[in-house]
Amino acid sequence: MKARTKWLLPILALLLILAGCQSVAGFDVNKALLGDLDVKSSESSTTLSVNAVPAAGISAEDQKMVDLINSFSLNIGHVKLQDNGSISASGVVGYKQLSIPFTFFMDTTAVVFTAKGAKQPFYYPLEGYEESLGLKGFDQNKTTELSKLLTQFVVKNLPNPGAISIASVNESVYGEQLSLTKLHTEITGEELPALVKSFLKSISKDTEGFTAFISGLYDYLYPLLEANGIGASELSDLGLGDIPLEDKEGVVTVAHDAAKLAVDALLLVYDKQLDNLYSSTPELKTVLSKDTKLNVDLFVDNGFHVRKQNIDLNVALPASEDLPLQSISLKLGTQTWNVNGPVTADRISTEGALDMSSTNLTPGETLRSFEQGSDLYNLLKNDMGITSKSLVIAPDDDYYYPIVEGGTTYVPLRYLAEDLDAAVEWDGANRAIKVTDDVYGDQLVFKIGSDKVQINGATVKLPQPVFIDEYGDAYVPLRLLAEALHAKVETDEDGYIYIDRP
Repeated sequence: MKARTKWLLPILALLLILAGCQSVAGFDVNKALLGDLDVKSSESSTTLSVNAVPAAGISAEDQKMVDLINSFSLNIGHVKLQDNGSISASGVVGYKQLSIPFTFFMDTTAVVFTAKGAKQPFYYPLEGYEESLGLKGFDQNKTTELSKLLTQFVVKNLPNPGAISIASVNESVYGEQLSLTKLHTEITGEELPALVKSFLKSISKDTEGFTAFISGLYDYLYPLLEANGIGASELSDLGLGDIPLEDKEGVVTVAHDAAKLAVDALLLVYDKQLDNLYSSTPELKTVLSKDTKLNVDLFVDNGFHVRKQNIDLNVALPASEDLPLQSISLKLGTQTWNVNGPVTADRISTEGALDMSSTNLTPGETLRSFEQGSDLYNLLKNDMGITSKSLVIAPDDDYYYPIVEGGTTYVPLRYLAEDLDAAVEWDGANRAIKVTDDVYGDQLVFKIGSDKVQINGATVKLPQPVFIDEYGDAYVPLRLLAEALHAKVETDEDGYIYIDRP
């Protein structure tokens, strides 16, 4: 997994640098990138597709994975942002030959979503969520303001890439012809290190913007720290010295100076560290090459609102057994209309919905939340394999403590049954244990001291009666229990037992 995820950092960094802050042909790029910060309501649509190019000599198994990646698509036909912060979306996820419609709604109280084939909506309550995490004093409005400050600070200091142009165009947005300004920019992986260095130089010199952002960060964090009883003594490692936490000016000054010092120190060793990075990870030379390209087209109206955008990112990848791809590309397109107009988000009722905050669904419970045979049911069970489970039991396993008698291996009933997601109930009156299969609902009833078990009402004889060990655990035949719970059992020459459920 580590080998597969280390490419994310340069990819994400490349996505951040969309365009510069300088004026191009009299057009204020800064305003274009910041214009959407004042949008309170809007309607929009988004499409996303992925294309993975396989490496030469790829195996048939890996080719199947590439085909699965390329089959993915996302079409969000309608997003509604209401001026009170509520948002709804409806769209279709494409995967293989499947098209799965879904709907989504979020306001200050909950996130609610559903999809075709679901028996009920799913929701996650947001009220009191911050307090449950120990975040007393959380203020959503201050979070929004901090996000704006960060966006302004970053955009202000973004450098211009080598290729950037402006043109006046007529474009169709949601069926309406509009006169827009098209901002086009192209960036290659080769340019990225220099652009990042230029960005660091810019923020180092931007004392006003840097201080304004840290001041906003203080306004956001101080009430949280105060509400949660955190003072200067608990934050002694931050280097504030004798400055009290309530001294905003002092704290902001120290924080700014420390942050600037860190940026300047990074700049001093930037080139050397980059060379070291290339030496230690030569694969990055492929990712940060001219074959990695980002093309962005932003279509901006006279109010400096982005009404349409097309983003095409292609990332070159090094040859690797862990990642058998030459490249992977993403195409994203959006359209936005009814900007700051009357918009009402489509609410999804939570009546009968499944509360995801208080439910840890087993694989079987998850599947039973969808209509059997529906596309989502089949996707979860067959493609994502949410019911699959693999266990390995060693001859001297100190968890299961397997016991072999008469050629039969016995294990604690509860341990194995629960590890296969089954429900285990004790019937004290009859000294019986009922086991219910999580996925298929099959029931087994074992009685302490009895050499018979009821499996879906049928009686099956055991090699010996169910017995209790010195720790109070009921032991039953491993193979019988596992196979009754739809798992396969295999052993090797060293006595290891492999249990796999599809």
